[in-house]
Amino acid sequence: MTARDAALAVPVTRVADSEGRMKFAVIDTETTGLDPVRSTILEIAIAIVEDGRVVDLWSSKVKPTEEDLRLAHPKALEINGYAADPDAWADAPSWEDVAPKVGAILRGAMPVGHAVHFDLGMIRAVNERHGIRGRVPHRGVDTITLAVEHLAPTGLRRFSLDSIRAWLGWSAEGAHTAEKDVEDTARLFILLYRASWWTRLRLRIDVLWRAGQ
Repeated sequence: MTARDAALAVPVTRVADSEGRMKFAVIDTETTGLDPVRSTILEIAIAIVEDGRVVDLWSSKVKPTEEDLRLAHPKALEINGYAADPDAWADAPSWEDVAPKVGAILRGAMPVGHAVHFDLGMIRAVNERHGIRGRVPHRGVDTITLAVEHLAPTGLRRFSLDSIRAWLGWSAEGAHTAEKDVEDTARLFILLYRASWWTRLRLRIDVLWRAGQ
């Protein structure tokens, strides 16, 4: 096994730090499309959450190849900002350079994401396409599930991150960049992980108060 392969090996049984605290890796990827077979990652961000707070945040743009751009969906490039400013990716590292860092950060952590299976699936597919071996988890904690459980009782009926931001009164400035989306996904996870009936009541009161303003 090469050093790069070792960096990407992600144990699925150890999800705590050296002191036994649960460690969560909140992931967001911005991609050239929704199909992992044809799409690639343009930007990735990972926030590490321990003891109910973000203790580390890392993000990187990823430079696409000409083939990646040929297969890209135009709407995806519009949403994530590539179409408006491709020069912002001019000096970005390749996925081969970024992948070992991703694997190292994920090691020993429980993945979390808004539709986390999409982000993990995209990482897995891009690794395979670039010949990068290493285990990437198939499962993690999905904040959509948490939102359905805890925000649907407050009246929310749409569960995209944009809808949740609007419902909770959070700013959408910078949305659809990996860093902004991972920050808000981590914020949502911290809010709703192990949330009680009191949390749901407090959120409902807050929604009603803002609606009356």
